[in-house]
Amino acid sequence: MDDTCFDLLCKDMAADEAKLFRKMMTEWSDGDENGFPVQLALLTRVQWRAAASIPRSVNDSRKLIELNLAEYRQQTAALVNNLSIVAGDQADELKNIVKAHTETVNQASVSIRNQLWETAETAKQIRKSLDDGVSAWNRAKTDMEAGRDKFLKACEELDARITWCELRRDWLILLGLIAIGILIGSFIQLKHH
Repeated sequence: MDDTCFDLLCKDMAADEAKLFRKMMTEWSDGDENGFPVQLALLTRVQWRAAASIPRSVNDSRKLIELNLAEYRQQTAALVNNLSIVAGDQADELKNIVKAHTETVNQASVSIRNQLWETAETAKQIRKSLDDGVSAWNRAKTDMEAGRDKFLKACEELDARITWCELRRDWLILLGLIAIGILIGSFIQLKHH
């Protein structure tokens, strides 16, 4: 059997937490697990998972850069130590190595800037998605409150009509009984005369 959206939403949750979450969602949406509330929660959870992976990616990039920089520093230190030993004819070779190192560092720096820019863009997209989700939720909540108010008003109007109809019916029954009483009284009077 395929996992449902709700099963995916509960993935990695403790059993008690998933049970409580399932009960809350059932009470909250009282309907289809593919409905808006569950889909909104699923979307929000996916967005938060994506947002949670950003710091890890940045941290991994930082570690890689630090590792590369440490390696470059070691290479540079070895070159500097050998520089005093190396003759003047090797100075040009050292310049080429330093130049290559500079290009590598510049490329790493550009790569880091690009990763930071991509991270910022992803964060903006996540923020926009979260804002859109909040807006949609607020609209749905407002619509539900308006619908509830209309329903309550309709119930009050129906109660008022039912009360008026019952009162009218009771008066008609009373008038009917009075009329029957008058007819019976007239009939009895006519019979005695």
